[in-house]
Amino acid sequence: MDTATNIERALLTHLRAGGTAETSPLLRRVLRNNQILLHNYRVEAIKDCACALEGCDRSFPVILIPNQVLYPKYCKAHRSEFRREHHQSLREKAAPAA
Repeated sequence: MDTATNIERALLTHLRAGGTAETSPLLRRVLRNNQILLHNYRVEAIKDCACALEGCDRSFPVILIPNQVLYPKYCKAHRSEFRREHHQSLREKAAPAA
């Protein structure tokens, strides 16, 4: 069985039991870099999501897959922790000096 499927099943179990990120270490760890999008689509669908990084105005497409609830939280430019941590300093370096 696929590990991702096991994690998603565990997440759904926690959510159905009323668990939150404060009460569940698994939810806290997973939600740090991902988002949960609950849906009941039977075919793939595309949804535009806004990047969760403060100061980033980008949106990115997410393909909602049947029986999957875990999706990226950040746009492609900010998926690595390094880029998220250095977002402001990288923006300042890219901006022309006045």
